[in-house]
Amino acid sequence: VRLYARPDAIRRGSGDYALHITKRLIEFYEDYFKVPYSLPKLDLLAVPKHPYAAMENWGLSIFVEQRILLDPSVSSISYLLDVTMVIVHEICHQWFGDLVTPVWWEDVWLKEGFAHYFEFVGTDYLYPGWNMEKQRFLTDVLHEVMLLDGLASSHPVSQEVLQATDIDRVFDWIAYKKGAALIRMLANFMGHSVFQRGLQDYLTIHKYGNAARNDLWNTLSEALKRNGKYVNIQAVMDQWTLQMGYPVITILGNTTTTNKVIITQQHFIYDIGAKTKALELRNSSYLWHIPLTIVVGNRSHVSSEAIIWVSNKSVNYHLLLLNIHTYIQENVPTARSNKVTKNINSYNHRFNTSLRQSETLSLKIARHYISDAFLEAVAGYLPQNIPLEILRYLSAEKDFLPWHAASRALYPLDKLLDRMENYNVFNEYILKQVATTYIKLGWPKNNFNGSLVQASYQHEELRREVIMLACSFGNKHCHQQASTLISDWISSNRNRIPLNVRDIVYCTGVSLLDEDVWEFIWMKFHSTTAVSEKKILLEALTCSDDRNLLNRLLNLSLNSEVVLDQDAIDVIIHVARNPHGRDLAWKFFRDKWKILNTRYGEALFMNSKLISGVTEFLNTEGELKELRSFMKSYDGVAAASFSRAVETVEANVRWKMLYQDELFQWLGKALRH
Repeated sequence: VRLYARPDAIRRGSGDYALHITKRLIEFYEDYFKVPYSLPKLDLLAVPKHPYAAMENWGLSIFVEQRILLDPSVSSISYLLDVTMVIVHEICHQWFGDLVTPVWWEDVWLKEGFAHYFEFVGTDYLYPGWNMEKQRFLTDVLHEVMLLDGLASSHPVSQEVLQATDIDRVFDWIAYKKGAALIRMLANFMGHSVFQRGLQDYLTIHKYGNAARNDLWNTLSEALKRNGKYVNIQAVMDQWTLQMGYPVITILGNTTTTNKVIITQQHFIYDIGAKTKALELRNSSYLWHIPLTIVVGNRSHVSSEAIIWVSNKSVNYHLLLLNIHTYIQENVPTARSNKVTKNINSYNHRFNTSLRQSETLSLKIARHYISDAFLEAVAGYLPQNIPLEILRYLSAEKDFLPWHAASRALYPLDKLLDRMENYNVFNEYILKQVATTYIKLGWPKNNFNGSLVQASYQHEELRREVIMLACSFGNKHCHQQASTLISDWISSNRNRIPLNVRDIVYCTGVSLLDEDVWEFIWMKFHSTTAVSEKKILLEALTCSDDRNLLNRLLNLSLNSEVVLDQDAIDVIIHVARNPHGRDLAWKFFRDKWKILNTRYGEALFMNSKLISGVTEFLNTEGELKELRSFMKSYDGVAAASFSRAVETVEANVRWKMLYQDELFQWLGKALRH
């Protein structure tokens, strides 16, 4: 195993980490798949410019520098995690993609979905205490792809590819993230050891050749059969891979019979209006074979997990233990269960009851309810106050995952509201929920012992999440602390800012302080040679409240000598996320579209990342009109990305019209009591 990079990076030891974990990962995959690595060598190449994060050429994996080089003295845990997961992903491709290649482009998810799923499994092997597959997967993959797959303009995981121009289209988050979520669902309902044996057979049978999805389904069905279980994997998985979207499950108590529940499924779509407009959705009744994992419990007893197969629109199911004091925990994307009536108070009742159970169960339930409640409220399935009510419980929460789920779920709502007159009411409410934990956890001490992986990853990441929320929403102490740390750096020219919160401090300092701080960060961006530091310094420049500086940065981003091509996209997207720069980034995007499209049009999903990043938080009628008009003037490879963008902005405008008043009225009352 060899690593190639620029001489100064090699001298600094920036490639040592990647080299060390690559050896361990090859051993892990050889043991997991029971198929030896197929070549006599594996080279890793770090390059300054590349259109993708990395590329899995057989025996020669290429990475853009910031996804493989790591300087322990200036890198945060989250940067370490990013680098680790990209390396885990690319090495998995040496088996899924290189050794066994999908027959055709329509099943590109057969390699990308597996590599994305194993990012979490492989990282768990390297860092067993981090619980990536059981925890972070839910917030970082499942919930994120549900946002995309809930659109009427979504598409199946397996897409028909008839000509070369169709190929770009299939490399998107549906292939990567939904593909990974479906593979994880398979592993869970098959049982991980049976699933693993099935993968070993699949790779052994098809090595040095091609395979289609039915080859995988047949091998997995055989593995189950040898274990005495008979599930037709193809019949189950065809519904998940050949039709888009996912179901919302409703569990209702049966009013006539005790211990019985009625379980129904329906296609989850954000915008019901979009459903009636799309002929294909109007005329089809989507159904899934759903492996619904159910746990029933009360204060004294929790049942073991049971899998119920839900295949029809509606099924009756007999549940032991079900009475007024119990709750049901379901494990499926977007499941809603109302106890005996449709009264929405049951949502809160079950949530509060659940928290009194064992810690492990409360962790699962907290993540589940936080993520799903936000998703369903934005789509109008739940009243707007429900997810915000649930946030009240966070002050008692000591675990990282519920905070992480809350932070990620809050983000889109925050961006919907951040340019509204009443925004400060929302701001104040969130700060109130964060204050207690922020004070309790405090700030990290400076740790320059060269060790990134501190004793408690969960604790450090929880502290980072809470500091990020506190600073983002304007906690005075957090702002003061960030300003002091930045000022100390400028006056002493020694950076004593703790590694794990540097990005938060840089961004907060740039947004609060004057132009001199922006110029200081700009100078440091040019002078640093550490790629992880370069990345967060550049992103910090997009946090300014000064529209002139934001415009200046946008224009500089197109100069390849100043900002690398792959980083320019991040600059434009981060300016668009800043409420002071959203309209500037949107105008810049339209004015420079020809240049941007020429630069990124061939780079698989770079263009779609840019289009969604610049448009996803537009939410006025005027912006929607501009987007529709702009889209009409363009008909090219990115047409599907523009369709998704229009539907997202339509949903944002609809949400504002229907729900913003309801939300702000509730917030006003909640703050008064």
